[in-house]
Amino acid sequence: MKHFKNKISFLLLLIVVFSASIRLSFLAKYPSSLYSDEIDQGYNAYSILQTAKDEHGVFLPASLRSFGDWKPPLPTYLMIPFIYIFGLNEVSVRLPSAILGIGTIILTYFLVRKLLRSNRVALLSAFFIAISPWHILQSRSAMLVMIALFFLELGIFLFVQSIKNPKLIIASFVSFGLSIYSYYGMRVITPLVLLMLIFFYRKNIRFFIKWFAFACFVGFLILLPLFKMFLKEPDVIFGRAKTVSVFYDQGVKLRQWELITQDGINSPPVISRFFHNNVYMYGRDILQRFLSHFDGRYLFFIGDKSPPFQIPNMGILYLADVVFIFAGLIMFLKSKFAEKYIVLSWFLLSFFPAALTFMTPSSNRTFNAVVPYMIFIAVGISLIYKLAYKRILLIGIITFVYSLSFGYFLRQYFYTLSVQHADFWNYGWREVVDYIQKTSDKYDQVVVADIGMPYIYFLFYGKYDPYKYQKEAIRAYVSDQYGFEHVEGFDKYVFVDNFTWNQLKNNLQPKTLYVVSGKETVDDDKCLKIINYPDGRNAYKIFAHE
Repeated sequence: MKHFKNKISFLLLLIVVFSASIRLSFLAKYPSSLYSDEIDQGYNAYSILQTAKDEHGVFLPASLRSFGDWKPPLPTYLMIPFIYIFGLNEVSVRLPSAILGIGTIILTYFLVRKLLRSNRVALLSAFFIAISPWHILQSRSAMLVMIALFFLELGIFLFVQSIKNPKLIIASFVSFGLSIYSYYGMRVITPLVLLMLIFFYRKNIRFFIKWFAFACFVGFLILLPLFKMFLKEPDVIFGRAKTVSVFYDQGVKLRQWELITQDGINSPPVISRFFHNNVYMYGRDILQRFLSHFDGRYLFFIGDKSPPFQIPNMGILYLADVVFIFAGLIMFLKSKFAEKYIVLSWFLLSFFPAALTFMTPSSNRTFNAVVPYMIFIAVGISLIYKLAYKRILLIGIITFVYSLSFGYFLRQYFYTLSVQHADFWNYGWREVVDYIQKTSDKYDQVVVADIGMPYIYFLFYGKYDPYKYQKEAIRAYVSDQYGFEHVEGFDKYVFVDNFTWNQLKNNLQPKTLYVVSGKETVDDDKCLKIINYPDGRNAYKIFAHE
């Protein structure tokens, strides 16, 4: 028995070491640059470290106003110790996600072993998360969801463990509370997952109801700062939800109007409105968006079309996964383990918030499903292994197929994405800031086309003093059509929306440095500097008027 445990521990250690090597290597270089959301969290962490206030001058905020999208604060707070130790840079920003990404792999092993009582399935689940392109992409970037997944999974694990050790229910509620402070979607998913667990273990909870009640009180205290901030500013909770909601998008209403108009000639308006009512139209739209996440093209071939979450020419899962997912689901449905309903419920609930938005399918908003998916794959492989006639041959085929799949992913991620699609991650702003810092002393002002919130790159890469910025920032606090708020300027920097060379060339200001998109048709001989993407395309052009 001891030899068996040592073998399991050794295999788990190998998986963890392997996953760490993939997630921690070259964090500053891959993805090719920090995305605007990453860099915003990093500078706000730096600002809080220096001043105890965020970029807007709010003392230890329970929600970060950010670009007007009110980011949950925990990922930003977790960056503070790394920035203190390593400085304000790409590695410090991405390390919390990478470390907790490794943590989810360890957690998955122990959770699956607890729920399904199988070391083999637990190890396979951990291994397939370790090589998951979906998981690796999110582990190596600071896009909120990895932090949220870790605390959600930790909350589930501690809740399950509390059935035998009731005191752990407090730690579970703390973890669930932290997940809500990590990502917008968790404000929907976490309560639903918690209700599912309470329902599933309702008979057990009655034996430690006092501990459960105390845990609820602790959870309330943890969320109290968010509630207090919400009373002052409702957008803290609903701001981002409004701008991405299907109810905000005009597509459904326009389709409803079109159908009513078409029927209007032959049908009475009352009848037409009855058949094309809001409940039906929005219900149908939400269902379609929910089901879009199970489209094979999205899962295995195309992936998420939103640039920062896209791996070129591949889906969020490997093509080989499809066989084992189906086998795993069949096994799950036939299984007598009651705990299977926890995994199945977790899986289905992961898609609910995304279905309520108009940007679907979304790999970011449904990231919590990555763990159930990998459990299905592990169960499917375990089932096929048991039924196989020549098991060694089966292991060889699976190893070969996944080696090819993983190798293809590594090429697409570390080469194709970073070289041919560096624009997905707003590549070039670091180079722009570096150049301007060396030359801006000659000029009275720097005018920058407002592309992808450039002000935050000047703050981050310039390590701009947060005390000064909080006093100097020029903001209108007016949202654009996507719900984002823009900074108009600070110090000598001016950021102009809808700023093009054609508008500008006849109205150049003296002693001014200009930054425009690389797509603008500025004559190359007038440019002081052209910043290129790794594949040679123009990213940004810098020119001056003396």
